[in-house]
Amino acid sequence: MTDELKNISLTGRLCYLFMCIEKYLVSVYPDRDWMPVAKKCWQWTSVFWNEGCDEYDKIVPSYLFEFDNYKETNEREFDGMLSQEEYDTFVKLYAGISNGREESDIDRILVLPVEFNNVCECSDFCYADEPTLAIIQEAQSILEKHNIELPDFDKIKSLTADQENGWGDFMESEWLSEIIGKG
Repeated sequence: MTDELKNISLTGRLCYLFMCIEKYLVSVYPDRDWMPVAKKCWQWTSVFWNEGCDEYDKIVPSYLFEFDNYKETNEREFDGMLSQEEYDTFVKLYAGISNGREESDIDRILVLPVEFNNVCECSDFCYADEPTLAIIQEAQSILEKHNIELPDFDKIKSLTADQENGWGDFMESEWLSEIIGKG
């Protein structure tokens, strides 16, 4: 599958990564309402990446649970940008499945977009090409471990690397979400 992604822009690859995350979440934890997570994912592609990643960080369990309470988490991890409502929503959503302090598949798959962002930051397509493909391969491996079908590549094949020097265009990408589409 990663060969098919070679000609996909970084934005397209990020979208594919979000598609992997959604497949994992709805397959492994089907009784949870993943809409708040989906919205944090899909907002990323319509804003500058640093802004999108900052907003996405709010759903990463290892960041959310780094400290023992909202006040400390908000001040020390999120520089005052995490609302009490967001904190409460995600703490409740992850109850019983993640405490952010153990390396589990949910923790790992949710931190992959941050790693994706880190390899792309201050970079160009050529430099970020192989590391982003490796990150997607890790997400695919997590899906395969749980016998989850990989996302439909055809949905992103038009997001090619010839757009914006390999970065791809800003886009409203929620149409790719299987969670938001059901909501």
